[in-house]
Amino acid sequence: MRKNKAVLLGAAGATLALTISACSFSGGNGNGAATGSANAIIDMQFTPRANFALETDDAFILSQIGCLETLVRYDEGTGKLQPSLATAWKQTTPTTWDFTIRDGVTFQNGTRLTAANVAGALSRALHVETPARSFKPSVVSDVKALDSSTVRVTSPAPNALIPFNLASVNTGILAPEAFKANSVDPIGACTGPFKPTAYTPGQSMKLVRNDQYWGTKPALGSVEAKFVPDGATRATQVRTGEADIALGIPASSLADLKGDKNVVVTQTGAPKTNGLYLNTSKAPFNNPDVRRAIQLAIDTSAISSQVYDDTAQPAIGPFAPNEPWSPKDPAAKQNLDQAKALLKSAGVDPGKLSLELLGYTEHPEFPDLATVIQSDLAKIGVTVKVRIANYAAIEPNLLSGQYDMALLSRNHLIDIPDPLGFLASDYTCKGSFNISHYCSPEMDKLIADAGSKPDVQDRDAIYARIARKLQDDAVTVFLVHEQSTAVVRANVKNFTIDPLARDAITPTLTVGG
Repeated sequence: MRKNKAVLLGAAGATLALTISACSFSGGNGNGAATGSANAIIDMQFTPRANFALETDDAFILSQIGCLETLVRYDEGTGKLQPSLATAWKQTTPTTWDFTIRDGVTFQNGTRLTAANVAGALSRALHVETPARSFKPSVVSDVKALDSSTVRVTSPAPNALIPFNLASVNTGILAPEAFKANSVDPIGACTGPFKPTAYTPGQSMKLVRNDQYWGTKPALGSVEAKFVPDGATRATQVRTGEADIALGIPASSLADLKGDKNVVVTQTGAPKTNGLYLNTSKAPFNNPDVRRAIQLAIDTSAISSQVYDDTAQPAIGPFAPNEPWSPKDPAAKQNLDQAKALLKSAGVDPGKLSLELLGYTEHPEFPDLATVIQSDLAKIGVTVKVRIANYAAIEPNLLSGQYDMALLSRNHLIDIPDPLGFLASDYTCKGSFNISHYCSPEMDKLIADAGSKPDVQDRDAIYARIARKLQDDAVTVFLVHEQSTAVVRANVKNFTIDPLARDAITPTLTVGG
């Protein structure tokens, strides 16, 4: 099992890897784990909600269960890109990258993987109504097959990060037959080590070993992925043996799990920060001093200990302390007097503020976290009403700006394994996930400059400036840096947590013995 080393060292390496303009690798070995007939049951944290549209978070589910693969993989341990369905890539002009498609790969329905169907899949991803943040027309302008084994990806401006964009699970490749009028059918359409055989919406997906897999031969015979949105239920099912693996375990379940010799709790640092997002497009949060007052009123140390049982670190800025882009200050301390003074100087009567705080059920700590924030803001005279619902119910409010405050857990390397993807989508005026509705020409210029810099140190310096500005202007009240936590039965071997939420069921995973 992987040692609990922080992925964030790998994040630093991600920027170092960008200096490489071309890469090539040998083909897959086709060897590895001995095959068996064991079945694994995994409790998934999230439920498919978009008919497996790859531009949505459903793509992560298909990737985690061993179905969906991308052209390129990012190794968070080394910070380097590795081959997957592409064996080589090179920048041929400032705005074009050519990818060599792996020979001898077939989709699970027998269709051969070619440059033409790779280009077709990526073109669909690019031109859907709401493209993924990692693969949209402002990032990629064209995809085409040059010959039977080469795909060219063109960007509208010089972009050193294109191979990292192709490591996003939202650019996963499915067979042409997968794409239906209003949905995506992954059965028979993947290239991964496990192939789906049956799907019961909202409940489960069953998979069997792909004996024709191009890479390491899978050890398991079959897998059942169950969609269990309640974190405590996931933890209980592993303890009782109803499941072998459970992802996304809440802090409140850890004490019982760690005392059970039949299970193993696995944790690792993750490039993920939980924040209080403020709608900066309207009063009162269009005033930076009001935002700073909210920031000063919240006790992040108490949140870390009381809500997360000291499994999360108090945050300063969007990046964790051991990332090269993070402000090096200690986390800010609660200061109620200063918070009240800022409200007064802003001309805001806290007694007249009644704000709604949104949170979502898929993150089990959010109800308790919302209660702590509600209590902290009451200490400066601000009334907060809390509404917790499933994420699908609140996302329209977030995107349209029909909200005051919201809790969000954001992985800043999940769009692409570099901060640029997160920063561009969340904090530029036209960002596709700018739920803060924040617009600053200065910030837009900083982010654009970072994307154009060929020198790693120059980019890192700009990312650090951006992090400082976001913290100082309290654009978001960054609360804690979270860990990724999973639990497995003691007879599960070779399971590792992926902090980027791409892998769970892998070829080397075994159950039994």
